[in-house]
Amino acid sequence: MATLTLIDIIQDIHAMDEELWHYESRYGLRSRYFYELYQMGKLRDEDPRESRDYADWAACYDIRRHREELYDRLVAATLQWVQPQQRVSLADLRLTLQPEAIPARL
Repeated sequence: MATLTLIDIIQDIHAMDEELWHYESRYGLRSRYFYELYQMGKLRDEDPRESRDYADWAACYDIRRHREELYDRLVAATLQWVQPQQRVSLADLRLTLQPEAIPARL
């Protein structure tokens, strides 16, 4: 099973942002609203190119959402160990987070 590090997750998020921007600029619609329409089956599918774009766009959006969830869970799990009055270095947190490997779902 493949694993993802924190850096992998961040890189995936940025890569998906670039892909999503490509579709958003082409169709003039933010991904969140596109995905709602896509999930409800409200998009026409006569044009094969558009249908392919829709499937790819939805996949990119799913991957980005999944990576954001993984990132949030990983950071939250690490931050729970920081005491209320404790000050931490981001470099120290990065050292704590970096070796973490988590299962990849997508």
